[in-house]
Amino acid sequence: MSAGDGGRVAPDDGRVQRTQIDGVPVFTAGGRQRTTAALVFGVGLRDETFATIEVTHLVEHLAMAALPRTHLRCNAVTDVDSTAFFATGRPEAVGAFLEGICRALADLPTGRMTAEAGVLQAEGCGTGSSTVSALWAARYGLAGPGLTVSAGPGPEHLDEETVRAHAARWFVRGNAALWCHGPLPSGLRLPLPAGPRPARRTPVPRPQDGPVWTRTDAPGVGLLLATDSPADAALAVGVDVLQERVRERARHASGLSYAVDSLILDLAADRREVAVVVDARTGRDAEVAELLWASFAQLCADGPAPEEVAHAVAGLEAELDDEDAAGTELADAAYCAAVGLPFRTAAETLAAWRAVTPAAVTAALRRAEPTAVLTVPDTATWDGPDPRVPRRPLCGVLPALPEGARFRPPLHRRLLDPAARVVLVVSEEGLAHRDADGDVHGIPWSRVEALVPTEDGAGVSVVGRDLCAVTVHPARHGRRAVAAVLAAATSRVPPSLLLGRPVAAAAELAAV
Repeated sequence: MSAGDGGRVAPDDGRVQRTQIDGVPVFTAGGRQRTTAALVFGVGLRDETFATIEVTHLVEHLAMAALPRTHLRCNAVTDVDSTAFFATGRPEAVGAFLEGICRALADLPTGRMTAEAGVLQAEGCGTGSSTVSALWAARYGLAGPGLTVSAGPGPEHLDEETVRAHAARWFVRGNAALWCHGPLPSGLRLPLPAGPRPARRTPVPRPQDGPVWTRTDAPGVGLLLATDSPADAALAVGVDVLQERVRERARHASGLSYAVDSLILDLAADRREVAVVVDARTGRDAEVAELLWASFAQLCADGPAPEEVAHAVAGLEAELDDEDAAGTELADAAYCAAVGLPFRTAAETLAAWRAVTPAAVTAALRRAEPTAVLTVPDTATWDGPDPRVPRRPLCGVLPALPEGARFRPPLHRRLLDPAARVVLVVSEEGLAHRDADGDVHGIPWSRVEALVPTEDGAGVSVVGRDLCAVTVHPARHGRRAVAAVLAAATSRVPPSLLLGRPVAAAAELAAV
């Protein structure tokens, strides 16, 4: 029986209870006089494509814009793998907010698309400056979480059909969950559209048979590890020990860094990505990268000391003893229900950590070592951590230009401007470009994510899944080059990836 039909409500002792309202799983706990609740959906930036980046965020904005003005504390957030609408206040006001969101998602006010697209542009959330985003992009390119490295073509390229289709697929009962801390609103309804949880694509990582390092345009240094056992407590403890070692050495001992953070992303029940991110003083990124890698390699080789493992467990115990721990567990339970991942209670997690031994941590880190990706800013003067750890270019680099139709700027421009000493090759297999530094980048037609018109409409930017982007323009390559690219793309790239110019504003393509 669901709560909306007269089922049980949250107890007053703070224990987590599960019920259901209108087919949506609901997780509740008492212990508060006011109500904080969040409606969570298993959809985020990872479920978009380069051509549709910001579509989930736009749906979120449209739903919020449909509600009447209120003094209720409420907001919404779109993350890499989930979207949540939340509010805090009197139970009846929170209930009205949640029901209003559900009704708005069933019939979005798409007449506000132009205005809300402008709000998204002003908000400026799409950015390639995150170290974690750069790590994900180094692993997956412009797919899944790697999409967060780019702002995409811009929300002004999204049309009503695309937005409504996205909402109809993802913002449904089968892909939602609610958590509520405090009194559950009486008679609460969640009139979401019917529909099952969509099958989520798990992005395919770039081939890798050992640790690699790369340069990115993001600040800070990062280390990314993958595991097919998300429940592996030993790896979680090992990452905690790694953070403590780096924090002690980089901050306290040498003053090179301020913060050492980590972030976990479960892409599927058998795929977890764990990122460790370290900021650095200006000009000291190479030293921090060396320190991070040396600390990781030493742990893989020798393992942690027993007291380091005990310290990690004590830290989790203190975290779970926080007064907001019950709310965190509620949010975790709803998140797992919405995205279709197994949920482990705080007690289960703590018991697993307490059972971890130093030998288990060593084994877990050694299993993860071949998946390691180390990133360092491209401004750092550094040759890598170890000759046995090769540098892997961030984008699709070719050893030489392939055969095909060649296009170059006029001779007088090449003579006067070193930046104009570039070559474009258009072939049946794809597009290739040699830049002014002599590096050759290739984009196979099968790996094209979008063709975006330039701001003046005269040229086109071709964006590849492997993080290469080539702008072809008459002023640089000549009209014949633009025509050749468009002709080749028209017959080899899906029409949905050939973007037109937006009606309301010019396109803004993020550099990738």
